[in-house]
Amino acid sequence: MLITITTPNLSSADKQLLIATLEQAPYACVVFVGDGVYAPALNTAFFEQLANTVKDTVKGAVKDKSTPNLSFVNTDAATRGANLPEFINPISYKELAAISAKNKHWIPLL
Repeated sequence: MLITITTPNLSSADKQLLIATLEQAPYACVVFVGDGVYAPALNTAFFEQLANTVKDTVKGAVKDKSTPNLSFVNTDAATRGANLPEFINPISYKELAAISAKNKHWIPLL
C-alpha cells in the first residue's frame, strides 16, 4: 500500500489513518511529495513516534531498501527548502515510480 501526502497540514483523521495503516500493514509506504514535504517539520513528534511504531512492529524483519516506510521526494524538498528529519528517507521521482508500480493500493492525503 502506498500513501502519498501532498499537504503540509494533517487532520486528526489523517494521523489516525496513518497509525492504523502502518500498524496493520507495516510495510506500507508513506511518501511526502510536493508541499507534503513540509508535513514532517510541522508534525515532527508525530512522525518520529510513527517511525518508532513501525520499527517495533517489524522488529527482526529485513526491510526491502527499495520500499522504505517513510520517504520524501528529494527534489521537492530541495526546491521548497524543507529540512526533513533523518529518519525519513530521501528518494527520487524514479524511485517513487518504482514504489508506485509495486503497490496496487494507493491512499492520497491531499
